[in-house]
Amino acid sequence: MTISVVIPAYNEEKYLPRTIESIKKLDRKPDEIIVVDGGSTDNTAKIARQHGANVITVAHRGIGFARQMGLQKATGEIVAYTDSDTIVPHDWLNKIEMSLSGKGVSATYGKYIVTKESNKGLFYIYFINGFNPFLFRVSSWFGLHLPGGQNIAFWRNKGIEAGGFPVDFKSVEDYEMMRRLSKVGTVVYDPKNTVISSGRRAKEGAAMITRSIKGMTRYFLTGKADTFGFPDIR
Repeated sequence: MTISVVIPAYNEEKYLPRTIESIKKLDRKPDEIIVVDGGSTDNTAKIARQHGANVITVAHRGIGFARQMGLQKATGEIVAYTDSDTIVPHDWLNKIEMSLSGKGVSATYGKYIVTKESNKGLFYIYFINGFNPFLFRVSSWFGLHLPGGQNIAFWRNKGIEAGGFPVDFKSVEDYEMMRRLSKVGTVVYDPKNTVISSGRRAKEGAAMITRSIKGMTRYFLTGKADTFGFPDIR
């Protein structure tokens, strides 16, 4: 099987090199790395190319749009997603392959933890690193999948069959994509496949938590996430 790794990025010259380097050190190397550049005004695209990635430049229209553009351009049988501020473990793709090899499986996702970048927003960091794994596991028992987009993968043909990512979503596009993929196969949560992302969103403080609660409530009540998202913080 062939694997494409897709990384959405917007003004990520600081974090992106570490992300790509961690991918290049994988035991199971990807067949291609695609960076979906949302019209960055810094050196994101240049750095991505220097590190051997294929770069697709698109309009800066939000995370759902960027992930979908990656799906459309990917050539691998499997499409794995991570974020441009994330470090993946050496066996990341090995575990993804194992999960997706199960009969009737359409998608898989793993756990993520965040680093402490400052003392601001410690509640957010403790919530992500402490409570989130428990929430992931319990919700998956009931068929409700709440993944982080920095650690998801699926069969490309199943992703297309499911309708792809919602291009108008500014957040929780990962939740919606897993919901769609659950309609065309089994979604597997692997708590042993863990990536590490930056905790930079915690710097926003309480406003980030309030926005997240409002946005999540609207998504679960209406099925939409086209009017809320996170600020560009890079």
